[in-house]
Amino acid sequence: MSISQNLTPLERQINKKKHFCFNIKQSRFIAQKLEYGLFQDSIVNSLKAKNLKWFELTEKKDTIIFKLEAKIENLTMVTINHQQQIDLLNGTIKQQKKKIKSSKLQRWFFGGGLLVLTGIIIAQ
Repeated sequence: MSISQNLTPLERQINKKKHFCFNIKQSRFIAQKLEYGLFQDSIVNSLKAKNLKWFELTEKKDTIIFKLEAKIENLTMVTINHQQQIDLLNGTIKQQKKKIKSSKLQRWFFGGGLLVLTGIIIAQ
């Protein structure tokens, strides 16, 4: 059994293999560092997973924003097209109303002319 007095371990050869000898203080120090390393590894893994999840969520958010912007453009175009259709239909209705008024006027003239012609025929 060998014990080192400082934090550097003693090296011993046993069966042609190198072994390190630690005292209790050194063993506690090593155990603390190993546990700290294990916790650090788990924290690093946790942060890597959170970072990956955050990156995926950011990508999804950007994709959703892009799709919503495209949807807004499409809906704007649909609204513009509907307004143009409404304007064209209103123009067609105005033209039809003008035709109806002119045909009513023509019927009045035709009826009046027919009445005058009938009156002339009867008077002769």
